[in-house]
Amino acid sequence: MSERIVNVHPKEYKGKSYRSTLEAKTAEILDLMGVEYLYEPYKITLLEGFRSPFQNRKVVSITYTPDFVLNNILLECKGFETPEWKLKKKLLLRYIQDKEPNFIFYQVKDCRKQLIEALDNHWQDLGYSIEVTPKPTKKTIGETKTFSSVKEAMKELNLIGKPMGAIVNSLTGKKEFVYNYSWKLIKL
Repeated sequence: MSERIVNVHPKEYKGKSYRSTLEAKTAEILDLMGVEYLYEPYKITLLEGFRSPFQNRKVVSITYTPDFVLNNILLECKGFETPEWKLKKKLLLRYIQDKEPNFIFYQVKDCRKQLIEALDNHWQDLGYSIEVTPKPTKKTIGETKTFSSVKEAMKELNLIGKPMGAIVNSLTGKKEFVYNYSWKLIKL
């Protein structure tokens, strides 16, 4: 028996079937933030199939289908790593290094904090910036600032050490203010 994950159940989101709840939640977060993505758009052949001279049968190719593609970013949602996945990931990393050096690969186990951390260095490449507006007071009216990353904003606003995942609530519109600021993803 394959050592595939047995406790993952397909999940539907917006009429589309995803292979796991983690994938569906990631799609939901990306949609709520307004980030454009493709879900499982193509397969990458990591190792070509061949005919075995010893068994007179074909050994199938090893392929990889990225969960999400955001421009040149391949985003894999994996809650649990199987031995099969560990091998496939090594082959994928070698493939990227040798054949597609412009690809960037991230594996996330958490569709909130890790997703933001993975994408945080790439917002401008994806065509977005982070707009931060302080909670309205007499002093802060009209002080909206734009940043290239959440980390950059947190540093300038002296929020270092605060959990980054909480900002997802503001970026997705679930909470208006986080750490006394409204966080929005703005399309450039």
